[in-house]
Amino acid sequence: MIPHRILCVLALGLAASAFSGDLLGSTRRDDVPDSAYRGLGNRAAFKSVGRVEIDYGQGFEAIGTATLYGRDRLVSAAHVFDDSALAGAQGVRINFGKGRIQNIDFTTPGVVNINPGYNSSTLNNDVSIVFLPQPLSLGTARLYHGRKIRLGTTITFVGYGDTGTGLTGSRFYSTDKRGGQNSLDRYVRNGKDFEIDFDRPGTSRYNSMGGSIALSLEGLIGPGDSGGSVWVRKGGHWKVIGINDYGVDWFPNGRGNGIEDDYGDHSGFVYLPKYSAWIASLSAPAQTAGVQRSVSALSAVPEPTSVALFGFAAAVALLGRRRASRA
Repeated sequence: MIPHRILCVLALGLAASAFSGDLLGSTRRDDVPDSAYRGLGNRAAFKSVGRVEIDYGQGFEAIGTATLYGRDRLVSAAHVFDDSALAGAQGVRINFGKGRIQNIDFTTPGVVNINPGYNSSTLNNDVSIVFLPQPLSLGTARLYHGRKIRLGTTITFVGYGDTGTGLTGSRFYSTDKRGGQNSLDRYVRNGKDFEIDFDRPGTSRYNSMGGSIALSLEGLIGPGDSGGSVWVRKGGHWKVIGINDYGVDWFPNGRGNGIEDDYGDHSGFVYLPKYSAWIASLSAPAQTAGVQRSVSALSAVPEPTSVALFGFAAAVALLGRRRASRA
């Protein structure tokens, strides 16, 4: 297997050679301009969403997304900060733009906290908490702890994923922040994850769950969005209910067409309230509780295959689950 850091370099080079001109929208409707999705992602409400960058010896590369809460900690997907992502890393940082960058002391025990139930092959319990060495004076996210979010609720997801439309899929490399919207279509894994589908405007043919009417900023997450956050408006405030996690090449009829994140495909997210007790159990590294991993104990753990298979029930066909990060 090609080492992770080499794959990242190859991906960057191929994307750069394949793309020229203005960036397309990040897995967006083909009839809506990219500026609308970039405008949503760059609202002041979402300035706590930053880009995770790792240096494997050739400079910092974007690998995923994380969200600041509590001023000195990040919430993200476990696979953005797990052993396979950090193996060989010489530096890790979070970049919020406009010069707001902070290095992550990832070799210190207790800084990177991976949920103890995390499974890198199935992406079960895919949550991580990372502590920063210094608090940031920047608007922080509020984590949601209320009643279960109802199906059909409009969600807003924010991240730094690759770009494309419902016709092309997430084909083009990008490190711009974008937002997208969808309806929460179903809960899976006993409510620990939830999923959406990418409805195509003007037809119900691509709909596989939930309503068939595409939202004005309908979309999916793509590579690089992993670890970003899912938001709803509650009590007059934006609150984080989930973590961007994976994609499923679904259309047509669950078989997929080989195009990632196009119309009819699915995105999956961690439902964060399920992990409130674990998150609350963690404290700054000097008094850390819970499970930690540091790069000092890491070896070159092979990445899971790009498509891991799992079953939700005997009546449900196996679906391909693909990380939505560049890890």
